Amino acid sequence: MGLSPERFPLDDGGHYSPSREQLWLLARWHEFWDSVKTMKRGRQLTVVVNGDIVEGGHFPGSQLATASPETMEYVAGELLKPVRKMAAKMFMIRGTPVHVKKGPGAEEIVGRAIGTEKIGRNYSAVELALNVGGVRFHFSHHPGTGGGKLPWTRGTGMRQVALKLWMNYRSHDHQPPDVAVRSHLHVFDDTPSSLPIYAVRTPAFCLANEFAKKVGAQNEPISTIGGLVFLIEDGKWHMVKLFYSAAPPREIRVE
Repeated sequence: MGLSPERFPLDDGGHYSPSREQLWLLARWHEFWDSVKTMKRGRQLTVVVNGDIVEGGHFPGSQLATASPETMEYVAGELLKPVRKMAAKMFMIRGTPVHVKKGPGAEEIVGRAIGTEKIGRNYSAVELALNVGGVRFHFSHHPGTGGGKLPWTRGTGMRQVALKLWMNYRSHDHQPPDVAVRSHLHVFDDTPSSLPIYAVRTPAFCLANEFAKKVGAQNEPISTIGGLVFLIEDGKWHMVKLFYSAAPPREIRVE
């Protein structure tokens, strides 16, 4: 389902030939939603797109199929139309301005185009408090901390998110959410079950680019991509990780 490589829009008047990495990503995108569709049987599906729906044009070069924000938004909309059709509810969270433009940017444009749920008066928002089947979620793209990206510091970033959120709600005499979902850093991280809030950071659905390799981000050189599925029944939740690992760099042998 969704956009096939042959339908990628052209902005230079010529033929576009997707790279091996782009085809691999597209195949994993279809595989992810096929898995979600299988798990959905007999259930109502609610989808939250947690920000950075497009890459934006701030990393120009050969790794981008196009530098046109409008083309990126069109492709994102085409890829998400089948998802919107499958989901009973779908929400858009705003990402990083350098990727998606300031304010109601790409998420608002795509959300309006495909008919996602309104959050207040808009089709996107910086945060979302969502109650699904009695389980209370809090979604936001930015975790507010850069911790937990390194293999030996995993868990620290999401512990900060969980405890700060819990204290903030409690100090104002409000019931904290059960689950906090964050993204942005492209590296999966989560909290132990002993904390009062379960906080989790999702991987991205993109491979490490030249910038990530330059600064030594932990989504390189072998990137993990994918998303999370929460199965909810009788007010209880169970999380499934639908993750995919890219191949390592090709080895060149010299005899």
